[in-house]
Amino acid sequence: MRKPLKTTILTRKNKLKRRSGVIPGEIFRTLAMISVAGLLAIFMVYAYNFAMCADYFRLKNTIVRGCDKVSKERVVELAEIPSSMNILTANLGKMARGIEDEPWIKSASVGREFPDRLVIEVVERDAVALLKNDKDLYVVDRDGEVFKKFEAGDAVDVPVFAGFYRNENVGEGVLEKTFEFLDCLSKRDNFPRAWNVSEVYIDDVYDFSVFTDNHLFLNIGFGDYEKKLKRLKRVMADLTRRGLGRTFLSIDLVDCSRITVQRGNVVGPKSLTEDRKTEI
Repeated sequence: MRKPLKTTILTRKNKLKRRSGVIPGEIFRTLAMISVAGLLAIFMVYAYNFAMCADYFRLKNTIVRGCDKVSKERVVELAEIPSSMNILTANLGKMARGIEDEPWIKSASVGREFPDRLVIEVVERDAVALLKNDKDLYVVDRDGEVFKKFEAGDAVDVPVFAGFYRNENVGEGVLEKTFEFLDCLSKRDNFPRAWNVSEVYIDDVYDFSVFTDNHLFLNIGFGDYEKKLKRLKRVMADLTRRGLGRTFLSIDLVDCSRITVQRGNVVGPKSLTEDRKTEI
């Protein structure tokens, strides 16, 4: 049954009255929120501009950590830090990449120390060998990465690796095998130690051999390093008893069951001067 027309009109009037009291409140709240958001935005812009220009955040000191081979001054120079820079505007990634352009630096990171300092942390490379290629020498690290050409100012005291290049490329796996041998030497408590090795050779005649700082030439051959070094210890003890421990010697350890010792003026793997051979 339909409602009378008068009842319908009265109902609509009552709804309008109720809503007329709510709408102004909603408008007020909306305007208030917009006003607060606008004021907050203005405050943030003002605060940002103030921070960018404030002397409080102006760079006053740069700390460099981890340097040994590269000077702190050189690191700061590579970072290209402006003299009157606000640390909030510093492009830290660009600075780090600039520092890593130095071959001796493996990685670099730059951070802020509020209110007015930059801190640079560097990790330097450790040279383990000089890799010979024709007449040039190149510095190689423990990861086998050839990272720079050797220059007169490079203060390195490491062995020279010769014969490792084949057609302008380092032979596959030879660096890893050589490092494995040097690791074995580093664990020894008797001669030769890793720091006694002055040169390492790879060639078609001697396979893998080393030359020590007291002119001892060892033809090692790849593999079984622990076994060969134990045998060498006994051989050196025997030679010392015979009074031959300090003479120029060439010792072939490729076959541990038949070790050959040569006495003579040992200059290198391709220029051995033999005057006597002794099998042990």
